[in-house]
Amino acid sequence: MDENEKIRSYKDKLRIFLILYVFSEPHTDNELPNVRKIFQSEQRIQKIDFLLRNPDYLCHELLEKAKSNISLQPEIKAIVKDIFASKEPIFKRLEMERFFFGAYEDIDDVIAFLKGIGFIDFSSKRRADLKTTIEKKYYITQYAIDKFENEIESLSSIQWYLNRCNLIKKYFGDLSGSQLRISQYQIDEYKNTSYNEYIGSINGIVSSEFYNLYSETL
Repeated sequence: MDENEKIRSYKDKLRIFLILYVFSEPHTDNELPNVRKIFQSEQRIQKIDFLLRNPDYLCHELLEKAKSNISLQPEIKAIVKDIFASKEPIFKRLEMERFFFGAYEDIDDVIAFLKGIGFIDFSSKRRADLKTTIEKKYYITQYAIDKFENEIESLSSIQWYLNRCNLIKKYFGDLSGSQLRISQYQIDEYKNTSYNEYIGSINGIVSSEFYNLYSETL
């Protein structure tokens, strides 16, 4: 593994762990006494990860929310302007390919690593109503919480990811993986991307939508 691959591997593990940590809910389980939080469905990981890796698509979703909620328009305007002023859609973008159910990347190795170091546990089973669908649950341990609060949370290298996870949670944290997928499929660039191809940028679309809503350019 060369240096770039090592950096990418580190970022993947960090990003997925932060998604699991930030978006999970309190949970207790007598069969898993060390577990404190739960995150449900891999699809939800994938769709949140897509927003984290594609600031232009996140801005699009924020603008859609601003259109339907006038009270949010000032704060969303400031967020989108800051994201574009920082050129995040260029420098923070990490492409994802489109598969059968939208943006997807294999995270099995990341999950195995997080389980191996004691940060998470997980389970999977076939749902009774959809025999071909695997229902996955991810459990965050007390050990992971302690490590995060005492060592990881203060690291300067994770602040952008942590802040962005919290921003996504603020506006979209109540949505399921299926709801996020449906929302993302409303975007033509996303919907029309061929199977196994990278989903393209929508910077121009976001700029136009921003102007239409705020009468200002990005």
